[in-house]
Amino acid sequence: MSDKDVNITLRNLIAMALKCPARSPERQRQQSLIYREVMQSGKLWRGYSYEREYYNDAVQEMWEHCFQSLDAYNPDIQEVLTWLNDNLRRILNRYQKRRQRERARLLPKLSLDAGLYDPIDVVPSRPDTYLSFQLLEHLWYWVNTDPDEVLQNRVCPRYAHINAQTLLKRRLPPLETPWEIIAKDLEADKTYISQWYARYCYALLRSWGYTQGYLDSPKNSRS
Repeated sequence: MSDKDVNITLRNLIAMALKCPARSPERQRQQSLIYREVMQSGKLWRGYSYEREYYNDAVQEMWEHCFQSLDAYNPDIQEVLTWLNDNLRRILNRYQKRRQRERARLLPKLSLDAGLYDPIDVVPSRPDTYLSFQLLEHLWYWVNTDPDEVLQNRVCPRYAHINAQTLLKRRLPPLETPWEIIAKDLEADKTYISQWYARYCYALLRSWGYTQGYLDSPKNSRS
């Protein structure tokens, strides 16, 4: 069934559910039909591999939230599937940030094996949290858009399907996906891609930092 057909069915089911009193058996039956329609369609966001440990909890939370706020759904703004998936991704993002905070609290900040440093370390930390957030937001925008295609064109020699953009999207905060998971997802050798990342992504990130004024250029630092 196409997305259009599924969304039409879901809009009708939501409309019927809203005609039933809240928490009534009739409302619950309609909600069960909505749940079954979505799950059978296979169109619910399945998440990334690194989200597996908390994905099911996030899905349950998404359903609880959406069923409690069915009257907030506006068909003029979003299709039902988009609304559900947006909520699921938002909750997954919250779980991921919570995981990052816990890891930062429990584990020391370690460099990569064999003395390799994560390229994000070249970006100086700033005392102003808001400025730090702006910097990271700016960095993510550059990585995602890659306006000059420098990241996409820096391709891993051994793995043609891996480029600098592919790895930066997985390694930059707040994701910081472990190399074991990245290597498994991309079917690549962990040591090779982590060393390639440190060698080439480090240089690309430094170059971006120079051009954006976050780092002093080597010429300026020597003067």
